[in-house]
Amino acid sequence: MKPKRTIAQSISWWWNTRIKSWWTVKLPAARQANAGQPRFDFETAADELPAPSTESVTAILTVYKRGQYLSAQVEALRAQSIPPTEIWVWCNASDVQMQDYSSLVDRVVVSNSNWKFWGRFSLANMVRTQYVCLFDDDILPQKNWIKNCIDTVNAGTDAILGGSGVILPAEGGYSSKHKVGWNGHHYDQTTQVDLVGHAWFFDRKHLKYIWEEAPHSWENGEDIHFSAMALKHGGVGTFVPPHPEGDHSLWSCRPDFGKSVGRHSTATFKSEGHHNIRDEIVDACRAGGWTIVADKK
Repeated sequence: MKPKRTIAQSISWWWNTRIKSWWTVKLPAARQANAGQPRFDFETAADELPAPSTESVTAILTVYKRGQYLSAQVEALRAQSIPPTEIWVWCNASDVQMQDYSSLVDRVVVSNSNWKFWGRFSLANMVRTQYVCLFDDDILPQKNWIKNCIDTVNAGTDAILGGSGVILPAEGGYSSKHKVGWNGHHYDQTTQVDLVGHAWFFDRKHLKYIWEEAPHSWENGEDIHFSAMALKHGGVGTFVPPHPEGDHSLWSCRPDFGKSVGRHSTATFKSEGHHNIRDEIVDACRAGGWTIVADKK
């Protein structure tokens, strides 16, 4: 039963919400709006998000400290034989002056925090396409990379795909001595690995697995965690599509670009404690039930 107000209560309500609110809410807001706070205005406004679609791809790039290479990445994506429907950029906060990239891509998300490697995976939940491809900022995909991934999925490998795969050692810890992909062994066939990095391609439905459990570390290891969680909770494996020596157009990265930019002083692998953290993450995931390729053999 709806409670009844007295006349006095009705007048009090009207006074507080219609009259008093002018100087308690609207006037302070107006003063703040005119206080001359600095604004960040994008050169180009994004269009409305498209309707959900199937068999299409959204590419997500990341800018942290190496934004000077973004335009080359965008050109490489636009030139794909199957280009992405949209290109998004996630910008982490850093000590480098932020630039406006809105004229280069379809959407830009700027953060005042450094979410390290995880922000782009959160953003990926918002795409309206069936597939998502993510790239580190030192990767330049070759012309048929996205087609290579789609062909791999259509051939029956509905998995986490990537351009730089690692097969871990049976004895434990992390080691990248056995690599598959653009910067490792160049196989003509799709190859199962334990984890992939540098470039990812996957059906958006698989993204949920990365959040099934909290990461062992937020500092590092998104590649390890994603593959471990996808296999453990969804039975979804991790593979590297073909990287044949005779056809570099299928490769996930142009080698001269990846090797040159990847050696920059800001590269993550050069940070203190990087390898120790990755050892811990691998061991924690295996202790939690992750079965690696070496275990199956």
